[in-house]
Amino acid sequence: MKLAPIALFAYNRPEALFKTLESLKNNKSIKKTDIYIFSDGPISNKIDRKKVYEVRKIIKNIKSLKIKKIIFYKTNRGLKKNIIEGINYVFKKHSKIIVLEDDLLVSPYFINYMNRSLNFIKYKKNIWHVSAWSYPIKTNYKNSNDTFLWHNMNCWGWGTHRIHWKKLILNSDFFIKSFTKEQINDFNFDGNLNNWSQLIRNHQKKINTWAIFWNATIFWNKGLCLNPVKSYVRNIGFGENSTNTLKYIAQSKDLNFNAKIYFPKKQDSNHLYIKKIKNHMFLRKKIKLISLLMNKISNIFK
Repeated sequence: MKLAPIALFAYNRPEALFKTLESLKNNKSIKKTDIYIFSDGPISNKIDRKKVYEVRKIIKNIKSLKIKKIIFYKTNRGLKKNIIEGINYVFKKHSKIIVLEDDLLVSPYFINYMNRSLNFIKYKKNIWHVSAWSYPIKTNYKNSNDTFLWHNMNCWGWGTHRIHWKKLILNSDFFIKSFTKEQINDFNFDGNLNNWSQLIRNHQKKINTWAIFWNATIFWNKGLCLNPVKSYVRNIGFGENSTNTLKYIAQSKDLNFNAKIYFPKKQDSNHLYIKKIKNHMFLRKKIKLISLLMNKISNIFK
């Protein structure tokens, strides 16, 4: 099995990048894996320039990894442009890809999972995307190596094939004019996600993100995404230097250390796991609402 290359995107988080690289080194196949690194440039302030300099110092001193290309941008391009053009660059040379950002800790079996999963979906036209992260749904040892299909994309460690990526639609106006009310509801996972509002905010130029367009493209084409029941990735990018990561989202502290992977027999959404995810989302919303209410009450009596 030919290994997929890794596209690693970095900006201004040297400590997080160092941890990401160290976790990658624990993967058995890492020395045989081509790695492309795209380092975004600084914005015009001293603190940012210093952080970017520290990031690039780490990149220049990388050892024991198969680095194929390093691109240091002089100016700040932003995550959307950096990722989309970086992926396009890699796809000029390869037919599949694994994508990582500089704030992700990966399991020692991350590369094994990603490559086997990309191989599994290679000839399955309706499965567009492989996610390495999943919501921390309750499971047991017997099904912790399971994978499941659904229509929502996660971008904390993911992969795809060029045949699908080339269909990416970056026109928000197209989706706004094309989606029906029923499709919007499905896209929002019955109100549990804010996918549609992200698309609207991009259209209004209030934000400038990339992942929602890939998510919408997959959904529009009735594509499916392969997810592990237990995550092979943990996001550590919730600090003050985080620019595009949500401040809070529940995730498992324990990574998946299973070498065995069980792939779905049916090429359809797994309603059992989807129900578990919906229950998890509902519980988190409830906890967050109670927390906000308690804070308001506390402020009244101060």
